[in-house]
Amino acid sequence: MANKTRIPHDEAESTLLNNTENSHNDIFDNNDIELQSMTGSDTLNDNAENEVDDNNNEHGDNEDERNEEWTLLQRSNRITRSIRKIWDGPDQPSDEPPEFLEKYPVVKIFNELPVNVFQKKVGKGPLAMTLLIVYCALWIGTNFFFLYPHFVFQGYFIPDNIGQEKIPVISLDCNSYLNWEGTNNACGLFGEDCQPFKNKDYYIKCPALCDMGGIAYSAVAVGSKRVKYTNYIIGGGALPDWEDRSDSMYSKPYRADSYPCASAVHLGLISPLTGGCAKVSMTGAQTSFPSAEGESGMDWSVNFGSFFPSSFSFKAVTQGYLTSCLDPRFPILTLNFLYGVPVFYLYESLYGYWTTVLSAYWTLVLVLDPPLLVETLNMETVYSLFSVAFQRLLPLCFILYVMWKIAVKRTLENGSPVLKMIVWYPLFWLGVMNNVTFDRLPVDRLNLSDLKEQQGAFVAVSAIISTIIVCAIIQAYMLWKSGRFRKYFKIYICFIVGIAFLGSMPGLNLRIHHYILGMVLVPGCATRSLTAYLFQGILIGLIISGVGRWDFASIVETNYALLRDEAGASLKPPSFVFDNSDKHKISWSVPELNPKSQLEVDPEFGMDWHGKIDGYSLLLNDLEVYVGNNDTIDLDNLIEENGMLKDMIEQSLTDLDGSVEMYFRVARASTKSPEAYRGDYTNAGILIWPEGTWYDPLPGVS
Repeated sequence: MANKTRIPHDEAESTLLNNTENSHNDIFDNNDIELQSMTGSDTLNDNAENEVDDNNNEHGDNEDERNEEWTLLQRSNRITRSIRKIWDGPDQPSDEPPEFLEKYPVVKIFNELPVNVFQKKVGKGPLAMTLLIVYCALWIGTNFFFLYPHFVFQGYFIPDNIGQEKIPVISLDCNSYLNWEGTNNACGLFGEDCQPFKNKDYYIKCPALCDMGGIAYSAVAVGSKRVKYTNYIIGGGALPDWEDRSDSMYSKPYRADSYPCASAVHLGLISPLTGGCAKVSMTGAQTSFPSAEGESGMDWSVNFGSFFPSSFSFKAVTQGYLTSCLDPRFPILTLNFLYGVPVFYLYESLYGYWTTVLSAYWTLVLVLDPPLLVETLNMETVYSLFSVAFQRLLPLCFILYVMWKIAVKRTLENGSPVLKMIVWYPLFWLGVMNNVTFDRLPVDRLNLSDLKEQQGAFVAVSAIISTIIVCAIIQAYMLWKSGRFRKYFKIYICFIVGIAFLGSMPGLNLRIHHYILGMVLVPGCATRSLTAYLFQGILIGLIISGVGRWDFASIVETNYALLRDEAGASLKPPSFVFDNSDKHKISWSVPELNPKSQLEVDPEFGMDWHGKIDGYSLLLNDLEVYVGNNDTIDLDNLIEENGMLKDMIEQSLTDLDGSVEMYFRVARASTKSPEAYRGDYTNAGILIWPEGTWYDPLPGVS
């Protein structure tokens, strides 16, 4: 019987047949997949077995290599094994934040508070940024409230009598002169450019820190002495009966070229912490200036045992009062330190870092250690200060960014907030306050000649170098522990080679400034250890202090730059020739090896003296008394021709038992412009007047 094909009678039956057919197809397809899967499994198993065999072979090869290296290392001597251990680092490098504080529950709470409380509630988005902006605006506004009067409001002496005019106060720096122009012949012949010598009162305003700010860092001749690394204060001291005096005189006379602000602190009239105002009265010629013990921890002033045409004393302020006198640097410093605490503690390290370094920079350049003196009588000085501050800020920000990327970020991010606040943050401000802290050590520059002249300098330098070495060893161990000793060893070898090369350059002297020291040492503090918190803060602070105050000073400097206007860079002076048969005459001569005809050009310092040096300048007691072409001076004629000089000598002979020491120095100079064109002076030759006993000057120049 033939097969018959059944034809569906309706749509429902047709759909049922299609579904049955599809189900049979799915069964066949599933059977095919299962078969393929079984086949594929065999293939995967084969591949896996091959991979395991390869891994076993590779592992065996690596094991053989390690065994071979270990065998070679075992066969080497102990020194080689130690060096290899140092070079390769530990088997399991680690660089974790300090954990010893976690065992204290209170510390743990404060460590977790910024993340678990502040950042969890405030977040890291717009709300956190808005709070930061508002807080910084409040911070800046508070600074503006204190700084605006400091920069804009002029200080005055306000008389009690309303009808009298108020007198402006003169702003001085710690090492500024009042009406004396400078050293040697800066005041002209017989001091005519530095009048008046007497019967003139001034009101002065002095900054803080003048107990150290009046130190002379370049040698200045005072008679036969060479004043350096001590406050340039000559004579003075308090009067024992000043309260009972009718003239309100508070002090004994200071020589007129002394620094008035440093003298006021030496007297105890002005505090070194707050600064202040004082009344200065010019008191004319004096026959001597005995040394006096200083207040506020200052040393004795310089003694000068002969006459000088001008002096000043301090008077009590009566019949009125002074305004705008106090220095705001320490209140502003305290304010900004406290304002920075919440941001540095609560916010992410990136925001805390930049907020802190920028606030510290502006604190430094505006009040703490400004690079320029601001005179409220001259607003141009205020604008110049801001101009200089912005000029230095941009390149400084680049350096601070590099320091963040290579070291600070690793330490502060995900570190201990407590250590940030109790270690990194205060030590950072300690470095920023370099003029208050480390500058008070008896170390000016790491030059052998300077170290010899500073008392205690070698001890201080030894302590500093020892500290740096100990810190370097500690950080080298931390880098080794983190497995990065090899990398940083290579970096610092490059640093040392570069510094050695710069130090060997002819005609130049290596100078490691504050900011250079910080830039060199910060990379080595790129760890998360406690020592990194200790060292990084100080070093970043020193970078800001060095650049903010002194700009990007060169790492190599010329011999002329190192002199800092000290004698030694100009024409050599003549030599005194004293004739014992005529004891009231002073003579000098030009050395045969260096006659005047050969002095037209000074090749060493690039000075062009052509047609300018045609005579001599003679100083008597640090005052210019002769300019001319003669090489012999009759002192009797010189004294008779000048009434001021004659009066001073006669008064000195009366006060000093009939004889007086006179200090002479001579230099080659222009007869037309001796202040602008002159060579170095000799050291002082001493003449006992009127006996005529002569003492030759010591070798050297002044």
